[in-house]
Amino acid sequence: MKKKFLSVLLVASMAVTALAGCGSSSDDNAAAPAAEESEAPAEEAAEAPAEATEASGEEVTITYWGWDSNFYDPMFAAYSETHPNVHFEPVATEWGDMLTKAQQALASNSELPVLVPMDNALIENWKKMDIMEDLTALGLNPDDYSDIYIKKATTSDGKVIGVFENVAPSGIAYKRDMAKQYFGTDDPDELFEIFSSYDAYVEKAADVVADGKFMFHSGQAVAEWLYWASEVPTQTDNTINYTEKMTDVFSKLIDMRDAGAIDTYQNGTPEGNATYAARDHIFYPCPDWAITYYIKGNDPDGSGNWGIMKAPVSYSHGGTAIGVTKASSDAQKAAAFDFIQWATSDPEGAANNRDTAGYITPYKTFLNDTEFTKRGEDEEYFAGEDVGALYYQDIMQAMKVADSSTWENEVVSVRNDVAQQIMDDSAMTLEQALANGMEELSQLVTDSEITIK
Repeated sequence: MKKKFLSVLLVASMAVTALAGCGSSSDDNAAAPAAEESEAPAEEAAEAPAEATEASGEEVTITYWGWDSNFYDPMFAAYSETHPNVHFEPVATEWGDMLTKAQQALASNSELPVLVPMDNALIENWKKMDIMEDLTALGLNPDDYSDIYIKKATTSDGKVIGVFENVAPSGIAYKRDMAKQYFGTDDPDELFEIFSSYDAYVEKAADVVADGKFMFHSGQAVAEWLYWASEVPTQTDNTINYTEKMTDVFSKLIDMRDAGAIDTYQNGTPEGNATYAARDHIFYPCPDWAITYYIKGNDPDGSGNWGIMKAPVSYSHGGTAIGVTKASSDAQKAAAFDFIQWATSDPEGAANNRDTAGYITPYKTFLNDTEFTKRGEDEEYFAGEDVGALYYQDIMQAMKVADSSTWENEVVSVRNDVAQQIMDDSAMTLEQALANGMEELSQLVTDSEITIK
């Protein structure tokens, strides 16, 4: 396969996973700790340090590149109401263009933005570029935030280059009427007992398939779930652990395919998204942010017919860290950092983040506050289920994430492509799938010091 075609494939894959680029995830192999106890309730959370810029009334302009207008539009507007001297200039930038645009700015000596959102799948690349300020030098206390997300944004020499706008615990959403019809219950705890292993999705598919229905709508969606749930790190030192990680993913995908459990839609396409409102597919892997962007977005009339349960392995999928570039002025750094603190640790800002973008920040005080993490409107949509408790207490306490790579996006691109090949060719074996992916990845990874194993 020619490199030119692979470049097109990579761009297409990024477009398909752009919403998932609210994350892609990976982190350390240790279980995400339960948010530690905090002495102050959420409404008494400490305000961000007073900033000299606001006190002096100095006019400050904060430039920003980013793709998630559902976050930055309402958050910038709300912050500006109480900080009228701070002016935001956001430039809409596609998820897949962020790194390239920054690299081009560096090469041409052009200005970088003050604030930069760094997707979880690309954050290792941002670390490598070494253009982001260490937020601890601006006053950040890393201990205030969930360890799993702070570690994700910390460089090898201990610099914290961003604070995550949101946590991204993930479960499995399902259609209640179909679950009750085929498995005898729509209760999330009872369903988890039935589907507590990956094999169960194969074993329980027979009645569904016999009726012309499917467990899942897309092999790419299933592969995405299995990828982020895998505990195999994408890279160890200078070695990409391709075969080990993709064997973990593709072997399970092929088992489900062979059982007839998965339909052949491509994930994230209009045709694939239309399946959410239909009654032909039961299960959908679901990070917390997907409730807004995928479930409710694609099935607005489905209130009361959706549930969410734990996956066999609790995992994180997604998340975006926001940081400040080193080249910014001192006044810009102070104002930008104050915005980050306001959006993630201030009661007003974090509540606005939750209520407008649907994001729960990794600030421990809020993660510990069950009232703060309660998703009232979503509870109604999910037939009274306490989805906040499921995501932020049950799943996050057991959540594991694997270390990622500066080549994460290339690996993800290959994963998407080969997953669709597996679905389009029912005779494709695990060995063939691994070989196809190895060939593609070898052409995408251009660093001669990197070994693909």
